[in-house]
Amino acid sequence: MRRSIRGSLLGWYGALLTAVLAAFGGGLFWQAAAAVRAGVDAELDGRAQAIVAALEWDPREGWELDLRDDFLRGAGEGAHFGIWDAGGREVRRGGAGAPERPSGRTGVRERGEYREVERAGPEGTTVLVGRSIAPERARLATLRARVLGAGLGVLALALLVGGWIARRGLAPVEDLAAAAGRITERDLSTRLDVAGAPAELRGLASAFNAALERLAAAFARQARFTADASHELRTPVSIIRAQAESALRRDRTPEEYRRTLEACLRAAERMTGILEGLLRLARADAGDGALARAPVELAPLVEETTALLRADAAARGVGLRCTATPATVHGEAPLLSEVVTNLVSNAVRYNRPGGRVDVTLAPRNGEVELRVADTGVGIPADALPHVFERFFRVDPARSRERGGAGLGLAITRWIVEAHGGSLGVESREGEGSTFTVRLPASEGSRRHGVGPVPARA
Repeated sequence: MRRSIRGSLLGWYGALLTAVLAAFGGGLFWQAAAAVRAGVDAELDGRAQAIVAALEWDPREGWELDLRDDFLRGAGEGAHFGIWDAGGREVRRGGAGAPERPSGRTGVRERGEYREVERAGPEGTTVLVGRSIAPERARLATLRARVLGAGLGVLALALLVGGWIARRGLAPVEDLAAAAGRITERDLSTRLDVAGAPAELRGLASAFNAALERLAAAFARQARFTADASHELRTPVSIIRAQAESALRRDRTPEEYRRTLEACLRAAERMTGILEGLLRLARADAGDGALARAPVELAPLVEETTALLRADAAARGVGLRCTATPATVHGEAPLLSEVVTNLVSNAVRYNRPGGRVDVTLAPRNGEVELRVADTGVGIPADALPHVFERFFRVDPARSRERGGAGLGLAITRWIVEAHGGSLGVESREGEGSTFTVRLPASEGSRRHGVGPVPARA
């Protein structure tokens, strides 16, 4: 289980402060202990040097020491001294704790609770002076306890202050979390206050607001899509129900039943088209639209698809002309054929008697460009940004009369973008429209220049 940010900050802060206090307190205690030992050593060394200087040899009396007894014993209890000749025989010894013989090593040493200084005297003698350091050790223990207590007190106070600082520092994060918690699926209009957030959190707040914008837009599209789909399916369902109810009110002739069934069939076919379009777009939205790419010669594909629509164009009194320059792209031929079908059939459907549709295919600047231009009713300027939206119609009533469901251009744009291309439109109301598809050309189309195929009217 992960700790909170506040706990982590306090933990690291406490660990760092503990290390600093331990280093400071340890250094202070070590310096104090060193100073105490140095003072004791200087005192003992002074007495030892004085004894060495006062020690004299008398042939009749032996070794003589012209010092007072209180100086030899030293100040305080536990002080002692010892003098030995070159053969290790005791010359003089006094005080509590004096050793029976010298160690043989000059210098400073610590023996139990005693601190001792051993010096070489005249004629091979050895002088030792020492005393108990129990009082100094007691004072050092008191100092150690005080340093430890002060360190713990400083650490506790610092952690309290650090906790307060951490709460104040993390308060903006908690405010942002509270603001984010007030956002629900029913109301996505709330945004985090970027200007009021600390500089370190503004990027996070901006990114969260941007995600909310995308989410709100997705919810709006979903709601609009659901409403439009329900509206589109209501019409054919109403037709089927009305036809069935009318046929069941009284007995009908076989011809009347046949016309009723034909109307129901047309309504069912319309529903099937809408549902298939919705299914394809839903799969595209879910990312289930991987293409089985292969080289596709577009010129024959465009010519064949256009030829299939020529009869419909002629029935509507619209001239259809195709000019295709050989070009190759990588993609799925059936999907690319659907792009041509949707664009050309729209150009024919929304044209006027005596109008014209020109289909042009040509490589251009490393791309393959397909243009479908018509002389039809055109698209109003305010409707141009929406023509590729699902279920959008410039004139809903006329579109339904002509059999449109409002999904063709949305599917067309998805197919083009899935092939790595782009789809654009230019239009002027009352004069006609031009849809332009640009697809990445294959290496062959980029390397080889070929002439156009003669136009077919």
